Amino acid sequence: MSTESLAACRFALSPLVETVAAVGVLAELHPEPWRRDWLATHQPAFRAHLATAPHLAAWLAAHRPADWPTALRLPVPDPDADPRLPDLADAGLPAEPAELLAWTWQHVVRPEWPARLRTLRADLTVRRERAHRHGWPAALPRLGPQHRWLPDGRLRLTTPDLPAPPPASPDLLFIPTSARHGWLCPNESRTRLAVVYPVSAAPVPGPHTPPPSLGRLLGSARAHLLAALDHPRDTTQLATRTGLSPATVDDHLSVLLDARLVAGPATTGRYYRTALAEALLSAQPG
Repeated sequence: MSTESLAACRFALSPLVETVAAVGVLAELHPEPWRRDWLATHQPAFRAHLATAPHLAAWLAAHRPADWPTALRLPVPDPDADPRLPDLADAGLPAEPAELLAWTWQHVVRPEWPARLRTLRADLTVRRERAHRHGWPAALPRLGPQHRWLPDGRLRLTTPDLPAPPPASPDLLFIPTSARHGWLCPNESRTRLAVVYPVSAAPVPGPHTPPPSLGRLLGSARAHLLAALDHPRDTTQLATRTGLSPATVDDHLSVLLDARLVAGPATTGRYYRTALAEALLSAQPG
C-alpha cells in the first residue's frame, strides 16, 4: 500500500464485522482470559441455540473462527452508512452463517451495541490523532502477524487466501473490531480494500465504574482512569476504555502520578495503580 493510499484512507464502523467477531469469540476453544466474564454471560445461550440448530453447529464446526471471516467474503462496509444496524439482507452470505449472524446480532451484540460503538469510536479517534502526530506505523503498529510496515512508510499486506491481488493503490478503509485477529475485505473489483484490525482494548467495557464517593473525591474522569487501571495499560488503551482523548488522559495521569496514585515505568509506557490507590479503592463504599 502506497503512502498516497494511506494519506487518503478512511475509517468505518461495521455492525456486521462486529457480529462476525462476536461469533468468533463465542466459538473460540481457547479464549483470552479477559473475555471470561463476557463469555459467562453469553456463551450458555449461544450453545443452547446451537443445540437446537444442528445445521448451524455443523457449519461452525467445519470452520475455524480464525478462518471463517475471510471464507465468507464479507462485503466491504460503506464508511458513510448508518453504523447502528447490520445489513445482513444484502451481504450475500450463505444461509447457515447468515442465520447464525442474525441470531448473534439480535441476542448478543445488539443489546451491547451502544457500548461497543462508543469504544470503537474512541479507538479510531485515538488512531487518527496518533497518525496525525506520529504517522501511520505508530497509529496502527499491529495489524496482524502477516502484515508489516516498510521503512519507507508503505504498508505490506500479505493476502495468501484472496483470489487476486488488488490494484496498486486501492481505496483503503480501516475497521476496528473486537476479534482476536483482523482480516482483509476487498470489494469485487478490488478497488477498495478494508483492513479489519483488532482494537487495543476489549470493545465492551466491563464493570469499571468507580464508587461514587471516589468520583466526588478525585473527579469523575480521574476516578474512571483509576478504575480502568485494573491491569497495566498505556495511554491509547486508557483512552479507548474511558472514551477520553489521549491528551485528556495524559493531563489526568500527570495529576494522579503527582498524587502517587499511579506509577508507570518510562520504558514500557504502561501505567498501573500504586498500593496507595488500591487501598483508596478498597476503602470506598460500594
